[in-house]
Amino acid sequence: MRYSISRALVGIACIAVAAGTARAQLGPGGGMPGVGSGSASGATAAAADDKDKKDTATEAPKAALLPTTPALPPMRARKKHWKMLELGGYWRMRTDWFKNFNLNYIDDPANPIYGGSPFPRALGCTATEVNHPCDDSLASANMRLRLEPVFNIDDGTSVHVQADALDNLVLGSTPTGEAYNNIYTSSNPPPLTGAFNNGTQAPPVRGVNNVNDSFVIKRAWAEVATPIGIVKAGRMPNSWGMGIYHNSGGYDPISGDYDYDGDYGDTVDRLSFSAQIPGTPLRAMIAADWDLTRLVSSQTNANTANPERPYDLDNASNTNGYVAVISKLDSPQDFKDTVDRGDTALNYGVYLEYKGQKWDEDLTGFTEGGTFDSADHYIPRNLKSYTADLWGKIAFGGALFEGELVGQTGSVENLQNLTAPDAYTTERIRKAGGALRFTYKALDNKLKVGLEAGFATGDKWANTPRGNTNVAYANLLGMPSECSSATSSQSNCTLTQFMFNPEYKVDLILWRRLIGAVTNAAYFKPFISYEITKGLVVKLSDVTSLALKQASTPGDSLTYGNEIDADIGYQTGHLYTGISGGVLFPFGAMSHPEDSTAVGGTTFGYGSNTTTGEQNFGDPGTAYSVQTRLVLAF
Repeated sequence: MRYSISRALVGIACIAVAAGTARAQLGPGGGMPGVGSGSASGATAAAADDKDKKDTATEAPKAALLPTTPALPPMRARKKHWKMLELGGYWRMRTDWFKNFNLNYIDDPANPIYGGSPFPRALGCTATEVNHPCDDSLASANMRLRLEPVFNIDDGTSVHVQADALDNLVLGSTPTGEAYNNIYTSSNPPPLTGAFNNGTQAPPVRGVNNVNDSFVIKRAWAEVATPIGIVKAGRMPNSWGMGIYHNSGGYDPISGDYDYDGDYGDTVDRLSFSAQIPGTPLRAMIAADWDLTRLVSSQTNANTANPERPYDLDNASNTNGYVAVISKLDSPQDFKDTVDRGDTALNYGVYLEYKGQKWDEDLTGFTEGGTFDSADHYIPRNLKSYTADLWGKIAFGGALFEGELVGQTGSVENLQNLTAPDAYTTERIRKAGGALRFTYKALDNKLKVGLEAGFATGDKWANTPRGNTNVAYANLLGMPSECSSATSSQSNCTLTQFMFNPEYKVDLILWRRLIGAVTNAAYFKPFISYEITKGLVVKLSDVTSLALKQASTPGDSLTYGNEIDADIGYQTGHLYTGISGGVLFPFGAMSHPEDSTAVGGTTFGYGSNTTTGEQNFGDPGTAYSVQTRLVLAF
């Protein structure tokens, strides 16, 4: 109840402040930069040429800004002209070529004796037809059209939207007349395709021929400038610092760049208020997040009586989040100008977050539109988590240092519906991760050399199955059943696996594809880039990755491997294109050892098929990748 009251008080305060809106305070589109903006303004500011910026963007403020807070332009004697509608976004096409991403191991879900593989093999590898193919490479192309319109109601009020059309659609994957929703039988065979099809594609439909619909609105939020600060409300992007924990997967308000290679991105349902702290260069923000609203009326048969206005069916089972941020954050251009003048530029801040959930709804057996059995499936959860995310960036001369450190603590109880039936116990949360990057610029900023290092804590529990290295198969809850024992070790009751945001890109193969995010690791990445001519940049990096908890790796060993990545990119106006290539040399942590026959020896679970002679143990093979991209930003 107190969570609901607290959220209501925050909402009333923000609405009261919004009533006194100062119409001349905020430029079109809510201003930039601002995490949580992620809008067309930010995208085009990074993508367009200087002329476009001067025509459409308001002058950046000199005051420090806070992520999730739009810029406050200086007062003018005369209002600037603004556009009612700003349409930004991009069209993107990418190709992928993955060679030996399974590292020579067998992935056959129908035969668990193998123990898993880092990546799926070609479907033909498990076929039983004579002379069936088994290609060790996979190739495809995908596309996305992203629209980020901003509706400027007046000088200080705007509505932002992010929508994707044909989002990461694999080209050729939705032929006309074909469905994948289990409708074909011997009496209703699938249609003739391939050589019998003229190549016409059908629109993607969720649940019929694709995982997503043709058009999806992902974010929509409003921004209102008041005399004392900014109010924002709705479903919006969230990003902070270097992006290792909170990452919007689009516009980066700190660097001013736009990630055109993003696939995920954090989205939050939030009500926030931010303002300058008087007498200081700091800004502060407070926010209330709807992290998890369990079942609502439109998801059950309770929707019959009120179909047009759904409502939350229970407040005690919600997960509520509260955020406070204090930062000194210049706009990207102001930060650059300070360094160019020969001065030292310093930005920093802290992002504090609390999440809590007292009760929960066990959705086992529940079907959308049905009746929820609260008698047997309404359970205590008692989750509390506290997160502190520290970030800082300093630049002088040609040197730039940037770092971020995240720590998370808390506890969670009563995991019986997720694991063991009698696991009424408390598991502690103790997680940490961080990254530090040094970059030195020379030769009129054309040459950049540097070193990045990062770490993310892990735990001792291997994935299920062990050979499936992706974080989607991670054992996130450990062994809660052991905690009920009076003699159990406290380490069995502590969750320590921290994961970087999947949008934080370290390499091309190991962390981005095979594991999915940096976790249970320390990595070291020297890098170099050089601008050959205007817009043409060559990059090279070398990533060495080590395991912090060997016991949870596939091979129970220290070193994941070494990966060398290269990239050639070209940018001119609104066009971005390039090609990337990488090679991964996996080491012991990615290997599949044989089970030990000694008494008390380690059992890994990598088996063999006596009929086919296939074996899933041994040393890993080298993996390769080539990826191309073509982006048109607007």
